[in-house]
Amino acid sequence: MADQRGARILADLNGCFRKDPLIDEFDFIAVMEPSQNKSPLILLHHKLGFEMWCIPILYKHVYDKLLDWHHKDGAVKFIEPEDVVKLTRAVLLVNPECYTAWNIRKEMVEADNLTLTDDLKFGALILSKHPKSAETFIHRRWLLQKLIGQSLVSSNDSNASNSSLEPREDLVNLDFINVNFLPTSNSVPPSNKIVIPHPDSGACEHFMEEMTVCLESATKYACNYYAWSHRIWVLQSCFNCRVSILLSELHLTQSWASSHVSDHSGFQYRQFLLSQLRKQTSTLSSKFSIKFADILQKEMCFIIDLLSCFPEHETLWYHRRFVFHTLVSLKRVSSPSSNTSLNSNTGQNDDHEYFASNDHVKLKKIKYENDRQTLILEEVTSVQLNFLPKGATGQAANMAKTYKDWIQKCVL
Repeated sequence: MADQRGARILADLNGCFRKDPLIDEFDFIAVMEPSQNKSPLILLHHKLGFEMWCIPILYKHVYDKLLDWHHKDGAVKFIEPEDVVKLTRAVLLVNPECYTAWNIRKEMVEADNLTLTDDLKFGALILSKHPKSAETFIHRRWLLQKLIGQSLVSSNDSNASNSSLEPREDLVNLDFINVNFLPTSNSVPPSNKIVIPHPDSGACEHFMEEMTVCLESATKYACNYYAWSHRIWVLQSCFNCRVSILLSELHLTQSWASSHVSDHSGFQYRQFLLSQLRKQTSTLSSKFSIKFADILQKEMCFIIDLLSCFPEHETLWYHRRFVFHTLVSLKRVSSPSSNTSLNSNTGQNDDHEYFASNDHVKLKKIKYENDRQTLILEEVTSVQLNFLPKGATGQAANMAKTYKDWIQKCVL
């Protein structure tokens, strides 16, 4: 009886996807027992609902049947590839961590029984209900790697076989991205998409869509480490951490961070962006006429504004630590070396010029150290005035005191 009901529910599920191939979200409905003799699946406006009583019945039926096919047991081994894909779909809708089902879908992709586009679309559907599914993100990386490989093979770039990095940059046409990182007061509020005016391949659309999928998953589940880690992977593997993308991401995720002030993973993503930009300061300066120190100052102003409204959130204080420590380290790095370059070959350096040069270096070192100490003093004073007035107590005051102690112990 249970097997017959499972077969009927599976047929209903396949019918839903046949009727509406644009299903983009699903969920489980808290109906624990069947009340009428009707399908437990509800389809409305591209949204699919499962009555909960049917889930164990459906799962047992499709999982057992899929394993029988995988082990080549009985008549089940003669199932058509299209039906195998449908079985994996039903299994993964209920249990997205079933790596056996994902591996079977990989086999279907390799055998051209399932397209990369359809499987990416299905993965996005899974994440609408299970936004923290590690196996789903792992499978998406495999699909995107396949997509990158196919795009490189089909490219006419003669250097494609010599370098995997440069073709990826050319593939996505990142030079044409509209960054708009420092908008004027008349600027239109940013959307959640990075604009590429002239994309030159279908792969580009998939890469951009992947960023959207990551952000939606992070929004559905707080502190979604898997979603933000996947977004970092996409930046590294699909966009090559290009400066234009990094700037755009820093700008586009600012509004998201403002409304998720307790999300450690989201702010760690911004720290990753800042760290990558620091590695490419020459490109920032030459191509975008932006100083990395200005980006840090803008980020510091952003985090100070958030702390003025949400001073009790630990995530914000830790992000302030990162930004301030980076600012101070810039002062340390920019301090001139005490070593002077002497022409050891001629041995005819003028003593007066030598000592004058050393004096100049010492003066510059003193200036840089004074600037650094001034920066630290201003930060301590700002925290003291704004968060630690006389007699201040509570969580916000404790956070501020911990931050101030950190400056005095670790930065100084």
